[in-house]
Order: sequence, then structure tokens, then C-alpha cells
Amino acid sequence: MTREVKTVCKVRGITLNYKASQLVNFETIKDLVLKRRSNSTVKVRTDKKITRKRIDGACVSIVKEPEDKIYRVTFFKRLRKDDNSSVPFRYK
Repeated sequence: MTREVKTVCKVRGITLNYKASQLVNFETIKDLVLKRRSNSTVKVRTDKKITRKRIDGACVSIVKEPEDKIYRVTFFKRLRKDDNSSVPFRYK
């Protein structure tokens, strides 16, 4: 029995292949959260994303086309404090 440590990174909306996992990983996400830059983003490009296209309103065709996704940290429902904790909006 080996005591091997593994980390798993799951990102919503981004297909994590080898190329994407080099750009979006735990260290990248940690830096985005702790540095708190509002303009910090990571752009992930998939060269051959398989998608469905509707042709003439009836026929569906499956095609491969490039896709760009932008990953950024957002806080829609909570307010971040200076010590990196968060509280709900209107918290007193």
C-alpha cells in the first residue's frame, strides 16, 4: 500500500484536458482568489470542441470548431472581507 497524494481539480464549464489543466489548476485558482485583482482572468482555448449545429432549422449536424472560455473568480452573493473571509450581503 502506497501513501500517494493526489489532487483533483474540477472547474465548472471548462473541459479539463491536459492543455487546459496546465492553465487552470489549484495554484492558479489560489492566486486569483488571494490576489483579488478584478481584471485577473485565465483564457482557455479548445481547438476542436465537438458541438451541435442546427442547419436550416431542422437538421442537426455535429461539427468540430474552436472554443474560447474565460475563467475568473466571481462573488455574486457574498461580500469579501480584508482577511479573505466572506459574509452575505447586508451582513451587520
